Amino acid sequence: MKAVLIDSSKSDSIKLTGRTVLVAILTFFGIVFTANGIMAYFAVQSFSGVQTEKPYENGLAFNRDIERARTQDAQGWHVDEAITRKETGDVMLTIRITDSTQKLISGVTVDTLLKSPADSHKDCFLEVTEQSAGVYAGATQCGAGQWDIDMRALKNGDIVYHSINRIILH
Repeated sequence: MKAVLIDSSKSDSIKLTGRTVLVAILTFFGIVFTANGIMAYFAVQSFSGVQTEKPYENGLAFNRDIERARTQDAQGWHVDEAITRKETGDVMLTIRITDSTQKLISGVTVDTLLKSPADSHKDCFLEVTEQSAGVYAGATQCGAGQWDIDMRALKNGDIVYHSINRIILH
């Protein structure tokens, strides 16, 4: 049997020097900081985090809103909302408002907004008009997905009924 000698001093390995370690560390952290910067940029661009324009003022108005809700419940109104998509792609919303005796309520102004739960830039305003006594309707262009129907009935400029209902449009 013949012995083979290997000379380890002639190997082609890379020497680990201080400069090599420094370049490796700087490269690693450079990649991490770049990835974090890209993710932070897209997070801020896709959602600002703002749910309401005046959060402090809305917080102070909380008790007023609670009283308005009690008054709304006491009047006994019932609101039926029906939403359909036309062949043209328009979204048609029909609202029927009745009182506690099932009498149709006429003569109110209805403001309606289809609000996107994720992006307020996608909100769709509906111009709703009274079609017949107590029946209000309007149409708008809105895409598929989840939406909140934010409906307010006003009489003499005061909100007499307010509701928010989540729907899914196809």
